[in-house]
Amino acid sequence: MKRALILLYPLIIVCIAAATIIEKYQGTEFVSQHIYGAWWFSVLWAVMTVVGCAYMVQQQLYRRLAVMLLHVGFVVILVGALVTHLTARRDTIHLRMDTPCELTADKKITLKSFRIVNYPGTDAPLDYQSVITCGTEEVVVSMNHIGNIDGYRLFQSSYDSDGEGVTLGVSYDPYGIAITYSGYLLLLVGIIATLFSRRTQMRTLYRKAVATMVLLLATVTVSADEPLPVVDRDIAQRMGTIQVLYNNRICPMNTVATDFVMKLTGSARWNGYTADQVFTSWMIYYMPWEAAMKPYLESGDKPMSAKEKKKLAERQAVVEMFYSGEFIKMFPYRIGHDVNWYMPGAHGLPRAIPVKEQFFIKQSMDFLTEAIVTGQHDRAVEIIAKIKLFQREMVGDVLPSGSDTQAELFYNTLRAQKWPIMLSLTLSLLLCMAMLFTTKARRPLNIALWALHVTLLSYLTLQLALRWWLSGHVPVSNGPETMLFMAWVVLLLSVALHRQFAVIMGFAPLIASFCMLVAMMGGSSTQLTPLMPVLQSPLLSIHVMTVMCAYAIFALQVLLGIYAFWAHDLERITALSQLLLYPAVFLLTIGIFLGAVWANVSWGNYWSWDPKESWALITMMVYAVPLHKASIPQMRNARFYHLYIVGAFVAVLVTYFGVNYLLGGMHSYA
Repeated sequence: MKRALILLYPLIIVCIAAATIIEKYQGTEFVSQHIYGAWWFSVLWAVMTVVGCAYMVQQQLYRRLAVMLLHVGFVVILVGALVTHLTARRDTIHLRMDTPCELTADKKITLKSFRIVNYPGTDAPLDYQSVITCGTEEVVVSMNHIGNIDGYRLFQSSYDSDGEGVTLGVSYDPYGIAITYSGYLLLLVGIIATLFSRRTQMRTLYRKAVATMVLLLATVTVSADEPLPVVDRDIAQRMGTIQVLYNNRICPMNTVATDFVMKLTGSARWNGYTADQVFTSWMIYYMPWEAAMKPYLESGDKPMSAKEKKKLAERQAVVEMFYSGEFIKMFPYRIGHDVNWYMPGAHGLPRAIPVKEQFFIKQSMDFLTEAIVTGQHDRAVEIIAKIKLFQREMVGDVLPSGSDTQAELFYNTLRAQKWPIMLSLTLSLLLCMAMLFTTKARRPLNIALWALHVTLLSYLTLQLALRWWLSGHVPVSNGPETMLFMAWVVLLLSVALHRQFAVIMGFAPLIASFCMLVAMMGGSSTQLTPLMPVLQSPLLSIHVMTVMCAYAIFALQVLLGIYAFWAHDLERITALSQLLLYPAVFLLTIGIFLGAVWANVSWGNYWSWDPKESWALITMMVYAVPLHKASIPQMRNARFYHLYIVGAFVAVLVTYFGVNYLLGGMHSYA
């Protein structure tokens, strides 16, 4: 039976991995029909489950209740998945306003109303809400809120362009969901029992690791014949505090200026000028500034790679948007419940806007330009103040507060700095090498490592707190945010475990610095943007944070694995790595199934074989192997174990980076 498991387990992993690659070229429908939905794929899982159950009985796993609960939980989840596969029904239904449509043979439903709820003061969707009636029953269907009519679950799919109709997804799965959720509950109980049981390997590993662990610490410039005309720094800074509509959120113009200059030059400053000065000067003295920025907007005679051509096209597109006025929508006006934002000099304004306000929208920027060009500093300050007053009078209830604006200005300054990350990477690398290769001067090394930990934790906490405050949601919604969160978790783990496992202190800053570097390379993803409606769920935040905590521990294990190849205390390093493996696998498992619950609430389907969730499952299966060293003799060999752990991290890299940049799918935004 063990041989059969050793054959079936990796075979399933290979099939799932191959399916994600085939999906890239053949499409989702092809792999759904020929792999995930094929009879042979279900048979593979069923045979492995039956053989696994028989092996558990043979090994008398029932004598160890905590571990037994873990495995039974997985079996129940697989049974639930099979029931869903065999009995669940999924379809879509299109509804038009006040027109009955057949849901089942004896039930008709009618769309009574549909509305799009926007973020206050913007036209960015916050939610889509449909009110459905079935007889006398009224059901509200919105994002992350599924309607239920006699077991038929309705969820938002799309809406008609005229706002008079919607397409709803329909899911009927009365048995599979209940069974699967029971499996999740059993799995959670098993995880908790395993963590606190005195009869599991975790206790043995902890005693071994703690009892004998010794304290180891272990800017582009442009030359020009004529000096560029530049807006006074004070005026530019004041203009940077004017609110604009950008990326579907209201923010100070400084945010736009910072993104604009960083996109063009790779830095928030250019030739000694601030982002505000570059942006506002280009607005007013556009001809000389366009000439000065020509090296960033033309290829010249030098041959360019495909990547360089793409970046050039992006810079040119940004400048086109700048000239179109998309970046300076600074004049809001409320008509009814809707707030629209207009750029300076806008034509074709609605007749509902009074003549006085229309004149101000069209002419105030011209007056400001005149004051700046003629050197009338006080006059320019006065006009900027009037623009801000206009904004407060029109939509003061939705404008960011003064403290919010100051926080965002500070955040823009913080995120534009690259030197802290490069300095952190350099220092952490030097200190890590010092910990590994020196035996003297331990006290100064310990102090330096603690100082680096405190500094990085303070920096990351500030970044994450500011992003949370300004965006209004937990900062784990995109790639750079999850990388910053992972860096933060690694450092917290290091501080929490430093007494028992001091070796981690040398590795954690290095991992955190690399995570920060990856986040910095995320570029435009560091911008603050409203969440998509479907992401407005607390389950999402918990799901992402749990998974990223697991990845952080896996990253620590990699460095421990590399260190183990020349460490003299191999037994202690192995015990530490194996001890960390349990919470890492458990966190990843919990994160995966929290994601499944979130998907079920949002889309009516708890598992869809999306590439990201498929590779997360692969990662969990790969890292679960070393937990079974009683059945796999090779895992008892310390060096083989560490080699496996280092290689297993490839699955994490594919899950996080490979899916995002190569395979795509619903999760590619993350």
